[in-house]
Amino acid sequence: MRTMKSLEAPLRQGWMMVGAIFVCGFALMGITGRELYRHVPPIPTFRVAGLEGHDVIFTDEDVLMGQEIWQSIGGQQVGSIWGHGSLQAPDWTADWLHREAVATLAIMGPLKGEQYVAEVRNNTHDNSTNEAWITPARAKAVAKVTKYYVALFTGVETGESGEDLVQLRSLHALKDIMLHDTEKARKMCAFIFWSAWAGATSRPGLSDTYTNNWPAERLVGNYVTGSVVFWSLISIALLVGGIGALTWTKAGERQFEYDPPEEDPLSKIVVTPSMRATIKWAWTVAFLLGLQICLGVYLAHISVDGPLGIPKCITQHLTYTVARTWHLQSAVFAIATSFLGAGLFLGPIIGGRSKDPPLQWLGVNFLWLCLLIIVVGSFGGNIAAIQQAFEDLRMSQWFGIQGYEYVDLGRFWQCFLMVGLVLWLILMLNAIWPAIFRTTRDHDERGEWHMVMMFLGAAVLISAFYSAGFMYGPRTNLAIMDYWRFWIVHMWVEGMFEVFITVIVAFLFVKLGVMDPQSAASSSLFTTGVFLFGGIPGMYHHNYFAGTPTMIVAVGACFSALEVVPLALMGFEAKEYMALQAAASRQSSVWLLKYKPILDCFVYVAFWNMVGAGFLGFLINPPISLYFMQGGYLTLSHSHGALWGVYGILAMGLSLLILRLSDLKAVWNTKVLDWGLKIMNVGMVLQIFLSLFPIGLYQFWVAVNYDYWYARSDNFHGDSVVQWLKLCRAAGDSTFALGMLMVLYFIAQLALTRHFGRSGSGADKGLLEN
Repeated sequence: MRTMKSLEAPLRQGWMMVGAIFVCGFALMGITGRELYRHVPPIPTFRVAGLEGHDVIFTDEDVLMGQEIWQSIGGQQVGSIWGHGSLQAPDWTADWLHREAVATLAIMGPLKGEQYVAEVRNNTHDNSTNEAWITPARAKAVAKVTKYYVALFTGVETGESGEDLVQLRSLHALKDIMLHDTEKARKMCAFIFWSAWAGATSRPGLSDTYTNNWPAERLVGNYVTGSVVFWSLISIALLVGGIGALTWTKAGERQFEYDPPEEDPLSKIVVTPSMRATIKWAWTVAFLLGLQICLGVYLAHISVDGPLGIPKCITQHLTYTVARTWHLQSAVFAIATSFLGAGLFLGPIIGGRSKDPPLQWLGVNFLWLCLLIIVVGSFGGNIAAIQQAFEDLRMSQWFGIQGYEYVDLGRFWQCFLMVGLVLWLILMLNAIWPAIFRTTRDHDERGEWHMVMMFLGAAVLISAFYSAGFMYGPRTNLAIMDYWRFWIVHMWVEGMFEVFITVIVAFLFVKLGVMDPQSAASSSLFTTGVFLFGGIPGMYHHNYFAGTPTMIVAVGACFSALEVVPLALMGFEAKEYMALQAAASRQSSVWLLKYKPILDCFVYVAFWNMVGAGFLGFLINPPISLYFMQGGYLTLSHSHGALWGVYGILAMGLSLLILRLSDLKAVWNTKVLDWGLKIMNVGMVLQIFLSLFPIGLYQFWVAVNYDYWYARSDNFHGDSVVQWLKLCRAAGDSTFALGMLMVLYFIAQLALTRHFGRSGSGADKGLLEN
């Protein structure tokens, strides 16, 4: 007979493994982060070599002010810089670099190509004066490109060289007049020029540029570096080896055959007032997801060669930039709301409570009200800033838009959200503390205690890691900003939320009586360790070419490959959920059918983890891939498959869990819901593989053959092949929208039944009878 000590050993080892991975992972992030800070591209004053007096092109203050102005018009939601941002408009770094090169060579003469490459790559920055010099010929080209950009951003109809700027803005879904002040437009050009200067200028003592020779541009000698190729091959080797090692480990595990109890163990839970208050959190998630899909359809529509009949009064106010900002922010808000709401609902159950602790009900309702204020306030601020309603750039930053993808909300709303996360953590502790300090525990309770501690740890990390968004300001060097921004995008959402959902699913399985608490705790620790091992340093695959040293390429390539390893084996996880669904078909455990829609969501999540995050993610993860695909349609394929396919469906699953557990006696007819989930996932597959993925492959081919600027230019977006492939997206979008409407219809019927006693698809007799 195994002793309690022997049963505790695997759990101790699991905690030690997770702790070691956590400490070592963030130690590595600290070391590499220090090097990143030391080697960011400088922001100098730019002067013309050989001239006296009026030789200043742009001052360092112009560049920093230009960065703030760029943020105020939408920042990364208006094209991209260094490949990070939206893909409908050009990458301004690559576009400027190419236009400047063409203009300079026109002045110097076509036979001066080698001389120009040598001049443009020569690092003339002087650390003592923080000045950099460029040649007179290049200065003339910079002046010409500046005039073009000022005209583009201020609403001029025809460029100096005869360009049809009206058609160009329509093709790139740009607002007719983004800036009303030509001086502001000139200063924004200073920022764009600086980003291009960093992309073409060699680091001191090296041949590679500040952006590791990105973007691909033969006119300035930007070709893929040897280190990019080398670390790409290493990452592929690590992926193959990692999959082999994890498969070996998994092969030794027994196949799951669940033996559920004859009655639902959760039927005895007491739904407290605070738990019941989270029902409106589930409705809020449904509304945000519905809004996100409507905005996605709108974006897809206006991305096809202009607005296609949508009145200008709409497209000039609900611009592509506004719609894309809301599209991403509504997804982030929906995901966060579902996770926080699920935590608040499960808190009293985890704490073993039959009634609410003091102030819990008030806190849950107050927090929901704060959430609504943040969503409405930040959305209003976004459109006001993009419409240039704020005279003061600081007001635009604080109450409008910060201009950085996924953290677009103004700094005030960001602070408000941080306070809300701290309040959420307090409410979580208020609910679960009896389980933390329970002194006498048998075998099962000891296993559950470990899960409670994991649940608490994940809640602390969710609250704490959002603070990374306060480590930069509007004038922070773009390389440093992107370092911290991806602590939010990658570690907060993809890391800490991943740990949280792992514990929630394991806890649910334990409470359903289909999994032993010790085994669930041990499995959760192992899964957490595997995800964090690659996931923490793997963040750097976002930063290969964002003004970072080669060390970042090496670390990011190796660990992002290992991050994909568990995703490649998501079929095992899907099989576990399907085994539980099979168990529900037995007469003795038919009660499990109550949870079928939730289990279906978990199966779909496993699929998209494997396809969207795994296959499509690794396709763009190696440095050699991102060198040509950064910010392109293959990235969009991955983001749709991973963000929506994984976290969007998880948000729906957690919302359905709240609605199901809040009233287990209710009879659900889930025919509409089941078909809605199926159709929605089929729609996502069609959307990606009929449209986004083929466009991405074509764009990759174009970037390899014609350089990156061309693959993001009007030449590409106006290509008939691209236009037809964009139209093919209608099949997937329509199918996806139909499925989501069916899911929303089901949830709406539940709401009507709950409040008005009306019969509908959520209340009819059918699937279950209690």
